[in-house]
Amino acid sequence: MKSTWFYILVFIAAWAHAQVEFTTSVSRERIALNERMRVEFKMNVNGNDFTPPNFVGFQVVGGPSQSFSQQWINGKGSMTKSFTYILKPNKTGKQYIKPATMNYEGKTYSTQTVEINVTGAVNKPKNINDTSPRADETVHLVAEISNANPYLNEAIRVVYKLYVSNTSGVNDWREVNSPKYADFWSDNIDNRNSLVKEGTYKGKPYRYKVLREAILYPQKTGKLIIEPLTLEVDVVVPTGQRSFTGRPYMTTEQITVSAGKRTIDVKDLPLDGRPANFNGAVGQFEFQVETDQVQIEAGESMTASVQVGGVGNLKLMDLPELKAPKSLEVYEPERINNVRTSITGMRGNIKDKYTIVPQYGGKYVIPPVEFSYFDPKKESYVSLNSGEILLQVEGDVAAPIATTENKNVITQNNQFVFIKTDTELTSQNEEQFFGSTKYWITLGGIFLLLPLFLIVKKRKESRAADVVGNRLRNANKLSKKYLSTARKNLGNHEEFYVALEKSLHNYLKSKLSISTSEMTKNNVGQLLLDRGATDQTKQEFIKLLESCEFARYTPSTPASMREDYEKASQVLNLIDKQLKS
Repeated sequence: MKSTWFYILVFIAAWAHAQVEFTTSVSRERIALNERMRVEFKMNVNGNDFTPPNFVGFQVVGGPSQSFSQQWINGKGSMTKSFTYILKPNKTGKQYIKPATMNYEGKTYSTQTVEINVTGAVNKPKNINDTSPRADETVHLVAEISNANPYLNEAIRVVYKLYVSNTSGVNDWREVNSPKYADFWSDNIDNRNSLVKEGTYKGKPYRYKVLREAILYPQKTGKLIIEPLTLEVDVVVPTGQRSFTGRPYMTTEQITVSAGKRTIDVKDLPLDGRPANFNGAVGQFEFQVETDQVQIEAGESMTASVQVGGVGNLKLMDLPELKAPKSLEVYEPERINNVRTSITGMRGNIKDKYTIVPQYGGKYVIPPVEFSYFDPKKESYVSLNSGEILLQVEGDVAAPIATTENKNVITQNNQFVFIKTDTELTSQNEEQFFGSTKYWITLGGIFLLLPLFLIVKKRKESRAADVVGNRLRNANKLSKKYLSTARKNLGNHEEFYVALEKSLHNYLKSKLSISTSEMTKNNVGQLLLDRGATDQTKQEFIKLLESCEFARYTPSTPASMREDYEKASQVLNLIDKQLKS
């Protein structure tokens, strides 16, 4: 029993020693040479033999003043004993308040060392008895960088935090200068409604608030500068005076704080092991190529998609191009973006959606598509291959074409071409042609036709040299050809709208002298107006184009197809009449 009480007493004594607190607190950590500060050494036990530091770099102008307080709450007692000094610095630079010591129950305790930054004298020093902290010492704006040495096109995160000491507060802030991200692709994430959190700044307790976050993708290598965020802040600080109840009087000061410039050293992507098809993708990705059908009728449409998903510079990369056999008519792809930017960077997927129309029956192979990217976590390149896609097209197979290298090819309509079915007889009494009537008629005809031949030849040469004119005339012919094809396919949904759309596109090339890449709705509409078409005609033509685009992928009736055909004929006639030559 005695041994039990002995261990209990030892535990209580150890607990008591563990609860001893002996600290140094200063009113200001930044002070001018002609100002004063207060230093307080505080303990929560009744220690003995208190010894202050020698205060090198300071002059003691007041103190020590000693205070002692004790209170009981719910039967538990607590006490505070402190020694306070008023100091005046006597030199600039970094000075230090060395540890004070005291003894308690035979053991020596020491305070921590505190760093003080002493600046040159100011024109208007604080009141000689005002030892409260300055506003610019209690508020700090910091830019935290997730990675200061990223790879080219690797995402980095910048977080702007406003730190406020526990002795002051902030009423409001306003941006003076916003950060500039030259040579970066950037996306801001505003956090003005974020909560205040507890944290530390330079090892001391502070409250902080995240003001904003930005995701940056460096677009150049080398040292890049992030310009600072600068704020104007309304800071609430104590005046150093107290009311008769002991509560400190507070005042509001307006200060400017800056996060400072930050330098990012961007590494280039390694040349060693870089694939030939690498297109600048950086991150972690998945890759796939797929079709909505693998068996289809000739003349029908299908879709194929090339998709990349994951985390990385999705909005800044190019997707590999889908290659297909020439017998498959492939239209320009539609880009579909499903990408969002969060605190981890761009995440989601991008897709190129192709429309493919097989012209003839048979088996076709869509070759494999390869996609390569650089993984900054692995610091290596990764190549992904989609594999080939086999497509079965039902319908008529294209007939073989005879060539000069293969003169013996026999098609369905000329299988007896090698059998001669007539004779070629030669007269034994052949009349001499030279000097005959036929000779002189032929010779005279040649001289008469020579000027006409030269004129025709000159016109042909001139027309052949007119590259633009030939292209436009060819486009006009194709427009009429496809319009005729559309009329023949009334009732055949897919072929009708394919032919009608091609007719309209070639008509635009012929009339407006534009290429396929310039054929946007806004550009076409403006060119029609500039060339004399009315706004109503322009609107009807654009509506007709849109109708063709949507109708190819939606059901339609023979009546609606005939209506679209007649509408196309009317609109093209109107444009022919209205457009200036």
